Amino acid sequence: MNLTFLLDTHGTCVGQLRDELLPLEQLAEEWSYPYDISVVFRVLPESYGRKTFRRFDNRDHVLDLDISILHEQYLRMSKNEQREALGTYLYNYMTESIAKYKKHADQKAQDQFLADLKSWMVENNWLNGKMNKARELLMQNVGLYEVSQQMQMPLEEVEYILLRMNDYEPNGVHPDNI
Repeated sequence: MNLTFLLDTHGTCVGQLRDELLPLEQLAEEWSYPYDISVVFRVLPESYGRKTFRRFDNRDHVLDLDISILHEQYLRMSKNEQREALGTYLYNYMTESIAKYKKHADQKAQDQFLADLKSWMVENNWLNGKMNKARELLMQNVGLYEVSQQMQMPLEEVEYILLRMNDYEPNGVHPDNI
């Protein structure tokens, strides 16, 4: 199957994150699925008013997913936050989308595809990644330094996670996006 990820963005880490998905594209070539899936990530200003949508091309047997992401929101997020947010959104939207086209892929094929996708995403910190695990440790009152060491994350990032957990909402551009 062909699973492709395309990009329409600037000023965020989504371009780098899209590059992290290249191994998933290559792995998906080995998967057996009745149709191809093309995903476009559009990180655009809210003023554009662009909405996320999906469509199935019966002629080419391709499910097109056009995912719109708010530029202003992602500018304030670290690269790891963007990966986690994008991964969760992608997996949930993919699950919802393939379920809408049951006549093109039976339940067994859908379940296998989603299991393979989830496995890769978990293994590569796109779902339940370092950010989530660090949050869990911090909620258990594990110290910042210990979380940093255990998760192999910079102390500054663990401090930032703790601030975000306590309703800190950054106003400016996160340094990862500069």
